[in-house]
Amino acid sequence: MFHNGDMVLPIDPIDYFKNPKHPKHKQYETLRAYYLESLSQKEAAKRVGYSVYTLQSIISEFQNGKIEFFPIPKPGPKRRQISDYVYDRIVSLRKQNHSAYEIKDILEHDNIKTSLQTISRILADEGFTKLPRRTKKEIGISKKGTLIPPTASQLNFEELNQYRFECPVGGIFYFIPYILRTNLHAQILDSSFPKTSKLSKINSIFSILAMKLIGHERLSRIDDYNFDTGFGFFAGLNVPPKNQATSTYSYRVDQQATQTFLENFISNMNSNFNQFYQGKTINLDFHAIPHYGDKSMMDNNWVGSKHQSLKSALTFFAQDGESKMLIYENADIERKDTPNEVMNFVDYWLRIKGIIDQTLVFDSKLTTYEKLEELDGISIKFITLRRRGKTLIDNAKKIPDDDWHTVDLKKPKRKHNKFKIAESEIVLPRTKLKVRQLIFKDHGREEPTFLITNNFEIPIETLALYYSNRWLIENKISEIVDFFNLNALSSSFMIRIYFDVALTVIADTLYKLLAQDLKRFEDCTPKTIFHDFINCSCKGIVQGNDVKINMKKKKTTPLFKSNELFQRSYQVPWWGNKKCSYNWIA
Repeated sequence: MFHNGDMVLPIDPIDYFKNPKHPKHKQYETLRAYYLESLSQKEAAKRVGYSVYTLQSIISEFQNGKIEFFPIPKPGPKRRQISDYVYDRIVSLRKQNHSAYEIKDILEHDNIKTSLQTISRILADEGFTKLPRRTKKEIGISKKGTLIPPTASQLNFEELNQYRFECPVGGIFYFIPYILRTNLHAQILDSSFPKTSKLSKINSIFSILAMKLIGHERLSRIDDYNFDTGFGFFAGLNVPPKNQATSTYSYRVDQQATQTFLENFISNMNSNFNQFYQGKTINLDFHAIPHYGDKSMMDNNWVGSKHQSLKSALTFFAQDGESKMLIYENADIERKDTPNEVMNFVDYWLRIKGIIDQTLVFDSKLTTYEKLEELDGISIKFITLRRRGKTLIDNAKKIPDDDWHTVDLKKPKRKHNKFKIAESEIVLPRTKLKVRQLIFKDHGREEPTFLITNNFEIPIETLALYYSNRWLIENKISEIVDFFNLNALSSSFMIRIYFDVALTVIADTLYKLLAQDLKRFEDCTPKTIFHDFINCSCKGIVQGNDVKINMKKKKTTPLFKSNELFQRSYQVPWWGNKKCSYNWIA
């Protein structure tokens, strides 16, 4: 710049060198005075306003190479200081119509820290203009401000050569070998379950089964999984279907189709896992699932957990007395039909086994004396209680002491192993059925208990033991209510009752099979197996024809690593026959 022919500088050069202002400049001048002009430390420090101690510190750092006044410029590209991967990712996200703010949020979610200014400049360098103003729906945000999840769709496994997914409950992938061994996927394909315009039977059923396998505690946050690629991949999808789609699908499933499917599943289990269906007894019981809707049209049934009669859906279960495996269920039973449900089970079990050589064990309210007579007529053995009235109790108290004899069950952990029994033969009221009656007393209850059976050959101790094990089915029902969310007719995750109960039996069966391969955990409940084994995250990688499931290690991981079953790879039909294998990472 010139003024009246003279050049005007923005600074005074002489003052600039005599009175340095910048710290680096002051350090340079004081060191120059000390070394080149041979000034004392006091004089050199005073020239720039330092104390002697400050100068001594500067001299020390300079001599140790910690101060550099004229760094050598590094040659190289002058583009922004950002990796090619992040640069390309920003451009790719912008091509997907994401704004700079959305791109910043997505990168931060992937632990990539980039400023909004850098993103904006990169987009400008690439020639992108600002996005036009969009509605919340176009942005992907609901009226409540939450993100709208993507629509569930089938993955194209033929073209899926590179893909990654994550799952917060990655342990569900441990069930893949058991789904294959039980041939569950093929049975679903052979069933009359409906398919939708976008999803196959496998996609729909497995997406619901995945939710069953994670149990009650996770279902309270079911909406959190709308974006989950891991749960989606389990069922062959990008993400799981939304709750409404799942509920709508379940209401399209016919009850007869559900019962036929479950019967085929149990029949297949009986053929391939016969060891679980060899118990000498079968425990039977009803369970009422309460419904709290104001306009409920359901029958009133006794709900034991609430100690009152409530509007509820009545379900029926049968359980192998030795393996504790559930072998039958029926749901949404009308109260007037309850006495005949035992006969429905008999017909079902005859179709599967061809013969019933087990003894049916149930309580006094399960059926009527007339149905007991029908069971006896087709040579089905049973053990049940007799409903006791005042006359029965009074007559029992009149039995002479000599007619009572002591029985010791010698059952570990049982509080009342020793009690007294009086045995007799009676004909049940309103029937011609002669049965064996055993009256128990001194067994921990105030009033005597009346046990009846049409088996006259079995020893008294065995009869008492068989009936004492009936609590196993009550425990099993408590387990599936507690973990599999069976009592949640009014939950946010609403599916048809008979469909829900059928999937509960399948999920419980898969847990039982898994438990048998976990040493010292064979008799643990699904809830324990979930917390100790299943509840761990995983990262999945698809590379060509291989799917590697990288499980996060837990203290119980060695049980999987030492099990040959999880050292193999498995060809998964609903993943386009890609091979699934397991790995464990810290």
